[in-house]
Amino acid sequence: MQNKISYKLIFLIFLISFIVTSISVYIQINKQYENQLNSFEKSLSNIKKNQVPILSQSLWNIDSQAIDIFLKNLVNNEKVIYVEILENDKKTFSVGQIKETDIIKKEFEIVKIINSKRHNIGKLVVIADLAPMYKELRNNAISIIFTEIIKMLLISLSIIFFMKKLLTNPLEKMAAYANQLSLENLHKPLQINGRTQANFNELDVVTDSINTMRENLINQINESEEKNHILAQQSKLAAMGEMIGNIAHQWRQPLSLITTTASGIKLNNELGLLEKEKLTDYTNKIITSANYLSHTIDDFRDFFKPNKEKKNFKILNAFERTFSLLNSHFLNNNIGLIKNIEDVEIYGFENEFIQVLINILNNAKDALINKKEQELLIFIDVFSKGDDVHIYIKDNAGGIKDTIISRVFEPYFTTKHQSQGTGIGLYMTEEIIVKHMKGKISVQNVDFRYEDLNCKGAEFEIVISKNENKTIQALS
Repeated sequence: MQNKISYKLIFLIFLISFIVTSISVYIQINKQYENQLNSFEKSLSNIKKNQVPILSQSLWNIDSQAIDIFLKNLVNNEKVIYVEILENDKKTFSVGQIKETDIIKKEFEIVKIINSKRHNIGKLVVIADLAPMYKELRNNAISIIFTEIIKMLLISLSIIFFMKKLLTNPLEKMAAYANQLSLENLHKPLQINGRTQANFNELDVVTDSINTMRENLINQINESEEKNHILAQQSKLAAMGEMIGNIAHQWRQPLSLITTTASGIKLNNELGLLEKEKLTDYTNKIITSANYLSHTIDDFRDFFKPNKEKKNFKILNAFERTFSLLNSHFLNNNIGLIKNIEDVEIYGFENEFIQVLINILNNAKDALINKKEQELLIFIDVFSKGDDVHIYIKDNAGGIKDTIISRVFEPYFTTKHQSQGTGIGLYMTEEIIVKHMKGKISVQNVDFRYEDLNCKGAEFEIVISKNENKTIQALS
């Protein structure tokens, strides 16, 4: 994982270590320099205190040999490189070689006291060479710098090691857990350290917060699934109520025909007019009507039979089954169906798809039955485009109000009277298309022309993939 915070922390640790090391090296070298310089000052001060009185005696006695020995002894000192004696600002004696740089120069007055009377003889000029001290300081600085760098590296690496073990690794583990979190492994809690109450730390607080969030999410998902299950059952029950009404409509005519035919058989038999041909004709009519009733029951039973698995099915067949369930309502309300359906296959639960079609067509029917002064029409267009199937269902009922059209897929939202609608039909329609069939659904008001009629109505667009592994992107 690209952990840029870790890189920044490592850089910061090295930067701080470098600054601390630099300050430490500077302090140590500066301290050594001051100590060496103080040592020089002390040595030179000892010359004034211990050597100058001896020199003054030799100068007073004008003992050139003693003076020369005295000066040579001073120069033999490893720190002093040049000495001279000035009398009346004139050089009278000198020993050693003079240089201009890396030196420290001291002047001491030479005084002779006789009978408490002070006699100024001259000055002793002493020049000490600082180059050996600087060389020693350089060597010491290299040693100090090397030692401090080793210390810095050891401390920095130790800090980085413990930071990675105690902070970076747990954070990376949290990030990996978050990246891999899905519905399949949501039950697995995040575990960072084998902790006890004694070593409970901030990372454990974050871990507990993530696990609490995970548990809340599980509870919300369970509540959502339970809610969706209840809505699905309500939608199914509402559809069942619609279907029972359809059964009543579709059975009325065949039951009436059976009743009339049976009465005719009885009457003709009582009058002695029941001939074999008439009996055969009457029984054929009864059998045909009974078969129609049986076929109708089979259609409704198949619709309510739960699908166990997804499969490929022909979309034209699904529409035909839907029409057989709703046909009586359309006939009784004089609603015409204008169909242009391409016979293509899609993948999913066929009965759930039929429920979608029933919900949309029932909404169109409910909107149309209030428009008695016009021709009532529902238009259905189905065609394939690439790997997708596009389904358009529209009516000429005038459309949905612009203020509420964006809410028609919300649960319990309905434009109908409370006694006529539950507000879950279109919500379940979207749930089935989007979540179960990995498709998309949208609705809009459209103006269009049919034959010589100017029409306006709500148009539902559904896009479903023919490929079971493909998910449709959002409709524009």
